[in-house]
Amino acid sequence: MDAFGKTIIAILLGWLLGLLSPPIVELIQRRYRRSVLRRSLFIELEGLRVSLAALIYLIASNDRAVNRELLELTEVILRSDKAFPESRTSADEISRLLRFTDEQIANVMVAKKPAGALSLKKISVPFLTSQLSSLYLFSPEFQRLALKICSRVAIINEEIEVAAFNYRKTFDRLPQQDHATVVTNFLQSYQNIQGLCRPLIDDLNLVLSMKK
Repeated sequence: MDAFGKTIIAILLGWLLGLLSPPIVELIQRRYRRSVLRRSLFIELEGLRVSLAALIYLIASNDRAVNRELLELTEVILRSDKAFPESRTSADEISRLLRFTDEQIANVMVAKKPAGALSLKKISVPFLTSQLSSLYLFSPEFQRLALKICSRVAIINEEIEVAAFNYRKTFDRLPQQDHATVVTNFLQSYQNIQGLCRPLIDDLNLVLSMKK
């Protein structure tokens, strides 16, 4: 091949590489950004799962409705938490209960004080919320679950606000029947919250399984 032919080939290769470079660079950047977001999202979602496990255990214990199924669910999640030592303390407490028979667990619950008011804090996923516009970097299934998690969190927070509102009403001067109604209402809200947390934990388990 003469010098002219080599020059033409070099020009064509340069032109081809110029066309391909932007998509390749974009692909590399997207993969890197997804990796960074993925790591931070999983940290936040793992923390959310721990918070939910602690919340449903608190509500069930307050209602004297703790059973073996709930203990087994929450113990594993709380023990998985590496960030806060208090989670391990709670997991150890639950582990001790799991050594009891079902009848003994029921007896422990009966011995507890009747259900009362709880100071429940709203839950949040600030990082996930701030990165909703970046979910296109992930698979459609991941996007679907992430949006579902945000929706469930919002619904739970609404129920927490309802519970707080009804609890505050107990300090008003109400007829006895109305007072009993607002007490029933905030206790029912606790049950609603617990019921909403369980499917959210299932969704989180699905998302976190994508970490592997």
